[in-house]
Amino acid sequence: MLTALSKVTSHRIWFVPRLSVWGAPEWSRLDLTMIEEVDSVQSVLFNSVGVGDSSQSVVFADLTDIRGNRLPNIIANPRVMMRPIGEEAVFIEGEETGEGFKIARSAGASGPVTVDLLIIELGE
Repeated sequence: MLTALSKVTSHRIWFVPRLSVWGAPEWSRLDLTMIEEVDSVQSVLFNSVGVGDSSQSVVFADLTDIRGNRLPNIIANPRVMMRPIGEEAVFIEGEETGEGFKIARSAGASGPVTVDLLIIELGE
């Protein structure tokens, strides 16, 4: 049986310093409904469109940890924790995937925000 300490230490962890976050959250989303008629056949179309800026997509394979090592292409069940360097807020949009995550800075920030990341692989 695994103890809590051995379970925590059995997973990989990366510290990624000074990531620049330029993406900002969307202001809102608009839901659209359209009716199209072609040769007297009517079709109803639905769509959702984001208004405003967009978040920044980060791929794990593009990151380098504090030791200069590239992160793997796929991380099993990752969790990302952030420490902003400064006063502006930074947050993860949605859920982390095995390939990466979406990150955004506060919409009120005057420019890019720098953060340190701690990425933990929780595994299967």
